[in-house]
Amino acid sequence: MFCDRPAIGSSLVEERERRIGQNEVLFREVNERIERLSQSLQSTDSITILCECGDQSCAEQIKVSLSEYERVREDPTLFLVRPGHELSDVEHIVERHGEHNVVRKEHGAAEVAREDDPRDD
Repeated sequence: MFCDRPAIGSSLVEERERRIGQNEVLFREVNERIERLSQSLQSTDSITILCECGDQSCAEQIKVSLSEYERVREDPTLFLVRPGHELSDVEHIVERHGEHNVVRKEHGAAEVAREDDPRDD
């Protein structure tokens, strides 16, 4: 029987996971700049960030406390996404909140997230 879907571990699956990871890392970098700006202005205890899902066309926003944002940033494989924006083949939900979920990247997406962590100096 013929199957269109590549086998787990194939180079096509790995490339897709890395591409998704790169999209998510880009949103995380933008959010890091938003967070630094908010802290320098000392404007509030919460910030509005971009959804960090793998869809590069997503422009949805999430309001989150600075303390929660910092807590999530302690692990480079964790990302903040809007409910329904999870990609079950590359991540799993570790926390559910009203306006957002926290997801943990797996496989190639997790590798990209660790490699491109803006806080890993």
